[in-house]
Amino acid sequence: MADPATPTSTSSAATWRTVWQDDFSSGTLDPAVWTPADQGGNRDLRELQYDDPAMVAVEGGNLVLHARRQEKNGYPYLAGSVSTKGKLTLGPHGRLTTRQYLGPGAGIGVGVCLYGQDVDSAGWPACGEIDATEIALARPDAPFGSVHGPGYAGGQPISGTWSGPSLVGRWAEHVLLWEPGHISWAIDGQVYHEASSADPRAAAGWPFEQPFFLTIVMTVGSYASGDVDESTWPRAADGSAVDPYAVFESIRFEQRG
Repeated sequence: MADPATPTSTSSAATWRTVWQDDFSSGTLDPAVWTPADQGGNRDLRELQYDDPAMVAVEGGNLVLHARRQEKNGYPYLAGSVSTKGKLTLGPHGRLTTRQYLGPGAGIGVGVCLYGQDVDSAGWPACGEIDATEIALARPDAPFGSVHGPGYAGGQPISGTWSGPSLVGRWAEHVLLWEPGHISWAIDGQVYHEASSADPRAAAGWPFEQPFFLTIVMTVGSYASGDVDESTWPRAADGSAVDPYAVFESIRFEQRG
């Protein structure tokens, strides 16, 4: 993995109170908050990875998710994902800030996604899904943010795409501002998408006024991630292959007051 420079936050917390933060400084993943996924990827989404805890690490004060070509349970790749389901919920309402550093790799997708705490009883998409950021590393200059709910889910979410310099090989700050009836998305201070309960597409329901749990995922070969091209995956200085990676320096959730 490349050695990213130490990031410097640009987000002001003057009117916000931090209610939860993880800066991964303990050297291990906090088991009271996080559970590494251990399951096969969603074949309906064309995911090619088995979510394996071995692909999740805390290195140098960062959460690092990896992917690798290695067969397991009929899946040709391994990848790392973590979730706070059953351990930690956020909101409703607040500001979620993540600091991310991404390596290259066509066919790799990285997402920071939230799901309504009632997912097991209400089902998806009635529970609501907020994609704080989704990035296909084959298109690192076009990450997107979305909400999924009743009548606007799957391939037809309420979604917007950021346009800017590549997010590969540099730190970037992603901010989700979640307010009553309104959600906005920004990268490095640039707001690129807004969604509202007043949107006619959300007429069947706006399930975002409840607590949500957090997931951080890496996918391989899905519809959103795109086709795999291992020739674009990271290489060490000597030309040897390096596992694709996504690095998270910190995750912070704030509420007003």
